[in-house]
Amino acid sequence: MKPALLVLCLLSPGALACDTSHLSLSGALTVNTCSSTQGSPDCVHSGKALYEYMEAVPDIDSILTIGLQASPWRMYDGQMRILTVDDVADVIRPQLGKLERVEFIASWMGVSPEPGVPSLADRVSKALGGFPVRGEDGFLWLAQDGARRTTRQAFTVREGAGSYSLPKGDEVFVPLVAGWPAFVEEQIPEDDAEMLMRAAAGWDVFFLCPDKALAGFEHAAKKGSAIAAYNAALMRLERNADGDRTLALALLERGVALGDAKSRVRLNAERARKDK
Repeated sequence: MKPALLVLCLLSPGALACDTSHLSLSGALTVNTCSSTQGSPDCVHSGKALYEYMEAVPDIDSILTIGLQASPWRMYDGQMRILTVDDVADVIRPQLGKLERVEFIASWMGVSPEPGVPSLADRVSKALGGFPVRGEDGFLWLAQDGARRTTRQAFTVREGAGSYSLPKGDEVFVPLVAGWPAFVEEQIPEDDAEMLMRAAAGWDVFFLCPDKALAGFEHAAKKGSAIAAYNAALMRLERNADGDRTLALALLERGVALGDAKSRVRLNAERARKDK
């Protein structure tokens, strides 16, 4: 029990520093984990389990299901690059003719992040001209047979703090699959820009702390992560406070310097918008 209690204590200050009052979080839940380093076939890496469980989700011709990592504020692709509502809507739109609705298998996408702000699912629906879109209403758990449920715990207890593996056949706690690097952020070498970027994303999808995520992305951008530079730029543009646009353009320029094509496209779009 001692390692699990230690993680709970470490979680508390981070959670209390973030404004999650609108999300109605309460209580604590335990995530079952195991050590895959010991080579046991009964211990499965969470990424492998998530892929296999997603494959088990029922395939219904009239429903498009999309699996993502997400927070109440934003969506991420497999590389943990932020996906905008328009990015996602552009992928869905050509398939609408044969569909009844779209379902996102992603945490929090059906929940408003703050009063007066629509959920991500509602925003995607609006971008699709009102087409029905559903999202999950809390932290997502996925079972081996593709069944899913959600929870809204304020604290998550687990043994250890490294890479997330689970006993074979157990539910996978989806946010922790991407979010575990945030637990070890202080131990990540400063020259590991990729892991620093993933730790920043973990602050968003697991700890629900956008401000910590932004700071982490900006740090990872300085260390050489183009995706982190792009993500931080989009978050600055979303905030749209004094100076945010200038910082966002500088971050996009950093992404371009690091060879990121998406940063170049967005930078050109932002410059064109300013010229109009």
